[in-house]
Amino acid sequence: QGVRIPSLGSFDTVLQQIQVGDEAVTIQSPMFHLATNLAAGHNLMDDKAYLPGNKEVEPLAYAKVATAASVSRMKVEACIQGTASLLSHCLGKGENIALVLRDVG
Repeated sequence: QGVRIPSLGSFDTVLQQIQVGDEAVTIQSPMFHLATNLAAGHNLMDDKAYLPGNKEVEPLAYAKVATAASVSRMKVEACIQGTASLLSHCLGKGENIALVLRDVG
């Protein structure tokens, strides 16, 4: 199941076919889609077709993340907001950025 993080973007997997020798193999490929407000605010192209079939994603369960990380829900929200703010700042300055998420994909 994909997840949507307000003001940051959406994470999900999509099925993708690749050719391996004579055989077509279907794999799940991780995808990230920048939040519309962040993309528009920096004049970035919005690829609306990144999730085939208008696949829905669930909003982030802040309480579950907080429990898993042994922190408060407010801390989770503040960290995500800080990440989105830093990402926006870097995009505004035209910097190349990498959002590295361990154990994803």
